[in-house]
Amino acid sequence: MITVTALYVGLHALLAVILANFVLYVRLRGHKVPAWQPDAALRVQANFIENVPIALLLILVLEIQGVPAPLLHGFGISLFVLRLLHAFGLGTYEGANYPRLIGAQGTFVLISIMAIGAIGTAL
Repeated sequence: MITVTALYVGLHALLAVILANFVLYVRLRGHKVPAWQPDAALRVQANFIENVPIALLLILVLEIQGVPAPLLHGFGISLFVLRLLHAFGLGTYEGANYPRLIGAQGTFVLISIMAIGAIGTAL
């Protein structure tokens, strides 16, 4: 059983639905939101769809390879928090800001760590 991966796939799937609904909201309420926000909402969702599947796949691979559950939970929770930070920073504030930076760069670092772990468990 892959219970750790199942938990984080489920949580991230719910977050994906929320982000998709935010895109829908800003499209329907375009006249009530700042001019920059519709594009930002699309970018938040696109970035999520671009990065989260590979991160979740890495969690799955690591779980199958027998990596301890506490470490996998650390990866899963970190990914979730980083994606929330990115969504909040990009979707709420125009321009560069720390939540957006931490969320995006943190996700890249996390994916890199998990990728090295996956390579290490394969060798």
